[in-house]
Amino acid sequence: MKSAKDLKYNLDLYPQEVSSSVKYFFQNTIDWDVYLPAKGINLQRCFVWTLEQKRELIISMLIGRHIPHCAILNIISSADKNKEVFQIIDGRQRLSTIKFFLEDEFTIELEGNEYLFSELPEDYRTTINRFYFRYYVVNEPWDTKVTDEQKITWFNFINFAGTPQDKEHMEKLN
Repeated sequence: MKSAKDLKYNLDLYPQEVSSSVKYFFQNTIDWDVYLPAKGINLQRCFVWTLEQKRELIISMLIGRHIPHCAILNIISSADKNKEVFQIIDGRQRLSTIKFFLEDEFTIELEGNEYLFSELPEDYRTTINRFYFRYYVVNEPWDTKVTDEQKITWFNFINFAGTPQDKEHMEKLN
């Protein structure tokens, strides 16, 4: 039998656990698709959540329920070292849902009534904007790019449970 140390998976990346408020996070430039030139496809699948799943996430934020970590690659532009782009390695469904709600693209149901974000009482909007969610971030050095293979390895390491990825999409990644 292997030792416990031998079981550990080496990602070759060094994710750090951080947290951000929703309001702060969405002030950043976000790459939702993470195009992989070596594979000719996006790492992330299209948005697939149902209205019920989206609503449940927003309610979870309001009641303070834990939301699983996301995984983000922070890329600093080699042309403009002051510009950062967050590539969403894992968490597109969750983060897109929050963004869509902030942009009034769907309603949540509270006490039998439906509300867009802009129609919520101020304390509800503040609770959502100040909600801190946790994520793992890898800060890519401007002179050493994270490869498509490293992104796929990290993605596969994280996605061992939950709503399964489309089999065809997973085959293209591997």
